[in-house]
Amino acid sequence: MRRILLNCAAGTTLALVGSGPAAIAGSGAQTSESVYRSAYFLGRGDTGIAEADREDAIFYNPAGLAQGTGIYKKTILLSPQIEVSQGTRDVARAASASTDNAVDTVESNIGKPLSIGLQNFTGIMFRRAALGVIASSHLNLLAYNDPDAGGLEAIKASGDQTLGATFTLADKFFGDHIMLGITGKYLQRARGGISVSAAEIDTFKSQLNDKSQFLGMGFGSGVDIGAMYRSGDKMNTSFGLTINDLGDTHIEPKEATSQNLSLKQTINAGVSIEPGTMASKVKLLFDFHDITGRATHNPYQRTHLGSEISVWNRIGIQGGLSQGYPSFGFFVDLYVVRLDLGTYAEEASDQLGLRPDRRYFMRLVAGF
Repeated sequence: MRRILLNCAAGTTLALVGSGPAAIAGSGAQTSESVYRSAYFLGRGDTGIAEADREDAIFYNPAGLAQGTGIYKKTILLSPQIEVSQGTRDVARAASASTDNAVDTVESNIGKPLSIGLQNFTGIMFRRAALGVIASSHLNLLAYNDPDAGGLEAIKASGDQTLGATFTLADKFFGDHIMLGITGKYLQRARGGISVSAAEIDTFKSQLNDKSQFLGMGFGSGVDIGAMYRSGDKMNTSFGLTINDLGDTHIEPKEATSQNLSLKQTINAGVSIEPGTMASKVKLLFDFHDITGRATHNPYQRTHLGSEISVWNRIGIQGGLSQGYPSFGFFVDLYVVRLDLGTYAEEASDQLGLRPDRRYFMRLVAGF
């Protein structure tokens, strides 16, 4: 029974490491509620609600699209982004360098979260309006000893895959200090997950033929709204407030499924200060995600702190705290090509500090 369960984990792990999210959309330890994750923001603790601009504004705070002067902002042709967890890297190395079979490899990594994510955004952004297409996928896997099942081995696997189109409008009001924005989105979303212990393996095997219990796919539309206030003082203080997935983004399943495909409404707030000169800037940021706790109950997991030092907004280093774990980032922007690198961590359980999932990310942007 123990080997059967670990074979399930091993098969999912090898698919995750070798095939990527598109091959097995619907596997992971925690399913992401985020359609888009900004590599730029992740390096500084996933902060930026109070000063998001361009493609980041579309998803983090649509009001930010009204910032600046002129009409045209940017066209992004491709922006592939990949995230890989430390556990996934360890398993991949062990699988390629060891003569052990897949079950032994997974067994040696019990208790370590495994995750991988892929994302791409393509779009055109003007001041006050933007149109984009997003594709993202997240996979997570956790094999662990379940205390609720007498310490027997258990696995959790869940994930999501999203394709969507976005349209954003924003404008300034009462001078240049207050900005309001709205993003409409139409999504095709696949989602799934399994959670089973060794004690339940016989029941689980009998349910495998009914895919509706652990897989689902559907279509739906949603709205994000945002507000931003920029003080215009010497510290360039900004405040941001967003309601993402207003009234919940309901995804209608194509076929009957037990999976909840919809995205919960979240209210998020942030503040930033940007002391500096025309040549160099320092940014200090604080964001609090999901104020009402609808998607994440632990308040520490919703707290984000960030900092950044940049020169001419073209090269910079970042640091921060996301869910209490340190994050680091680096970016270089050559206008037509941009590179973001860094690391952050997320908690793979409801208890902070129990199973941190350390992730490494890279994004390459091509545009003009």
